[in-house]
Parts: sequence; structure tokens; C-alpha cells
Amino acid sequence: MVRAGASTVTDALTDLGPQSSFEPLVLRGTQVPADPDLSVCILVLERAHLALDCLSALRRPGGCPPGTEVVVVANGTPQDQLMDLAALEDIVLVVNRENLGFAGGCNQAASLARAPHLLFLNDDSTVEEGSIEALVRAASNEPAIGAVGCRITSSNGTLEEAGSVVWRDGSCAHVGEGLPSTSNAYMEPRDVDYASANGLLVTRRAWDAVGGFDERFFPAYAEDVDLCLRLSAHGFRVRYEPKARLVHLGSQGTSRSYREFLLARNQQKLVEKWGRALDRFEPPPRSFSRPERKAALVRAINRADPGADRVHPEDANCSPRSESAVPTHEIERLREDYFSFLEQRAVRQDRRITELETYIAGLWSVQLRCWVASRLEQLRYRVAPRRH
Repeated sequence: MVRAGASTVTDALTDLGPQSSFEPLVLRGTQVPADPDLSVCILVLERAHLALDCLSALRRPGGCPPGTEVVVVANGTPQDQLMDLAALEDIVLVVNRENLGFAGGCNQAASLARAPHLLFLNDDSTVEEGSIEALVRAASNEPAIGAVGCRITSSNGTLEEAGSVVWRDGSCAHVGEGLPSTSNAYMEPRDVDYASANGLLVTRRAWDAVGGFDERFFPAYAEDVDLCLRLSAHGFRVRYEPKARLVHLGSQGTSRSYREFLLARNQQKLVEKWGRALDRFEPPPRSFSRPERKAALVRAINRADPGADRVHPEDANCSPRSESAVPTHEIERLREDYFSFLEQRAVRQDRRITELETYIAGLWSVQLRCWVASRLEQLRYRVAPRRH
């Protein structure tokens, strides 16, 4: 598609008409490689400046390897936030009028990406030097490796995740969460139950085998857990690579209560989808006592990769999500609000479909009238009296 400037983007968004809800605007910059080795997929919501910072980190020496394609999906991003992104010649910009959710946006990016490796990256994250190359190397070691995740730290240096474990009830725990920046724990690569989608590299072969993210987890959370479970079910391994380091600002656009609601709701969806298949995982700790939590975590880590160096209880650390759970009545209120939102969204979508059908019907009626007029003219000519 021909590259458009900022003003063209505005005009194009304005002139899309009823089809705009169904057909995204795709702008491919002139500097995007035609045959990339890696495609980085980034979603943007309402804060485009986060994506610009993320892209700046990718451009630094040791950021993206040569031959990298970057696909940025603007998921319902306001037009005034799109101008700076539209001016970039080294990205593929996809503009959606509405938020397709994390899974929907990532699936859309992957469908447009051209590389054999897909790297999903949050817009509020910064990759450190050499991290992407470490992910690609890890994914290329064995054909059975389908996905590789990063060592994720927060902006203050504390560890957020060194791979994650899945519990039998569908809840999860990030290994090492809360450890100080000086900690050298979990510095060996290993197989894991799952790795968060932020900084997750998936091979195209594995991605195609499982069909991408499940969009039923709209708008976000647990779709990465589900993806890794499906990769494992298809015989692929999910790997944690400590040399791939990522700094994450964290939940910039989501309130704590809404995030907790989505986690609780999508955990239930995960259980409904996988059922007894979750029995192979360890049960979650029955109490918040530190020794019991550590013991359960050690069992889960060692079960995920029996061949790796054994993790000992004194080295284990995680912060269970249950400790920060929102009260039940708040969850129920948010659930009602969410279903109300879905109903309104469905009504808006139905209205757009009706408008599109009316538009198409109008086109056909015009063509039909033209055809009838043409036929009548032919008939008039045939029956008109001839002059001798």
C-alpha cells in the first residue's frame, strides 16, 4: 500500500465510511524490509508516546537485529495520537477504529507480519541491548521450542517475572516477582508453564500450528497462558531466557480494580476451556505462609523442566495475585458493568452492520434502476415504428 503522510491518514480515517469498522487502514513505511527475519508486533491504545519510546529503544544499537519488521497496531487510538506514528517510515502502521482487544490486535499484526519469528511487545516496555538476539538464538536451538519469554523487571529494577507457573485452579504466579534488583536468582534458562506475552517470541511454525491467540479472552489477560498451554498440547516447548531483558512500566492504561476483575473473569474462562487438563499442574498454595508458598513454587518450577538445575526452596520467590485481590462485591459490580459494556458494543456493531447493508442495498438499487432503464430503452427502440 502506498505510504501516506499525516494529513492523508486523517483524510483516510474520515472518508472510510461504514466499512471503517471492518477494514483497517494499513500503512507500510518505505524503510520496512520486504523480507524480514523478525517481526515485532506492538499494540497502542490511547498513549502513543509510550509506543514512540518503545520504538526508540528498538532503534538503539543492540536493539533490533538487522532485517527486523515492526508492526504497530493502533487499537482505537484517537486521531490526534496517530500523527507521530503515521510519520514514521520504518514501521507498518495498522489503524483500527475500535479496540480489538489484546488477542485480536496481536492476531491482526501477525497476519500482516512477514517474518518466521514473531515478537509481541507491550508499548510500555523497553528492550535492553542484545535481548532480541538472545530470544532468536534460544528459539533457534531446537525445533521443539515454540516460544521464548524474557526476564522482565519493573522501572525500579525489581524483578517482575522469570517465567511463570500455572496452578491447577487456573491461577498463575510470576516466578521471582518482587525480588530486588541486586538478585541473581533465576539466571539459568529453563522450560516453563508459560511466559507473559510481553516480550514473548513465537516461531511462525508454532504460531500457525495453534492458530494464534484466542480472542474469547477479550479485552486482555490469560490469552498468553492459553497460548502457551496450546503450544504444549501441540508438542512445543515454552522457554525462559534470562539473557533477554525487558523493563516494563506496567498497567499504564488499566485501573487496578478493572485489571483484577479481568484476571478473575478470564481465570474462570481458562478453567472452563481446559477443564481436567489442568490437573497436571500443582495445586495453588493453601495458605499465604512463606514456607508453603516457596515449597509449592519449587515443585511447580521443577515439574515444568525436570532436566534443568533444581531450584531450592531458599531460592524461590513469587508474589501471589490473591494477596491483592479486589473484594467480591467489587468484582460483581465490575462484572455487571462489563456485560453492560458488551451489550452496548454489540448494539453499536449491529447498527454498523445495518448501515452497511443499507449502503450495499442502495448501490444495488441504483444499478438495478440503471439496468431497467437500459432495458426499457432497448424495448422502446425495438417497438418504435420504422419510417419508410
